[in-house]
Amino acid sequence: MEQFTDEQLIAEMNKRFEKVVITKKRTFYIQDDCWNIVKEFAGIYNITTKWNKLEKLGVDKVHDIFKIYAKGRLSNYKKNPYEAKKIIFKHLFTTRKSFKLMTDLNDLLNPKKEDKVFDYNVGDEVMYSTGNTWGSCTRLGKVIKINKSSITWAEFEVSHKVSDNPNGCQFQQFEEVKHYYDKTKTMKPKCIRSNIYKPESYQVDYYEVRHDWGR
Repeated sequence: MEQFTDEQLIAEMNKRFEKVVITKKRTFYIQDDCWNIVKEFAGIYNITTKWNKLEKLGVDKVHDIFKIYAKGRLSNYKKNPYEAKKIIFKHLFTTRKSFKLMTDLNDLLNPKKEDKVFDYNVGDEVMYSTGNTWGSCTRLGKVIKINKSSITWAEFEVSHKVSDNPNGCQFQQFEEVKHYYDKTKTMKPKCIRSNIYKPESYQVDYYEVRHDWGR
């Protein structure tokens, strides 16, 4: 194929047309916020996802979006969820389509993973404290289950007790009793949301109860 230079091409075009004007290409830079407005007006959102998954969204979630953008609601939308979603999506995409709408729908289809509420795993030994400063009770147990905003925890049973002063009561002195855990057995699990922390080295084998017999 014969190659033409720019000058030859212009000369050939001038033979066929009255006037040919050649201008240099120009590059324009638009700030992101302005460019988003242009893209939104043109219907270009640069959001890639599997939009066919929209039909699998629950009708309640779809209707919540509808209430926000259409500022209305459908009556008896749960009676026929499939038809209700068809009506909602047709209305949204023909009259309410925007970058914000598509972003919200994309977030529904691809929910962000929430940060872990508790930095623990099932089987971890953790301390749980109840009560106030004067009557607090802190015990060791293990994590049975990780819930969305809490954990299921079971306290270890006590295997045996050791007193440092078994005659303290007789002589009106204080006595400290160490309650050693039996980690093969646990008490009834409970759901807890706060006052949970990792044990110190001195807390993993026993807890102490002090009896001051002189008072």
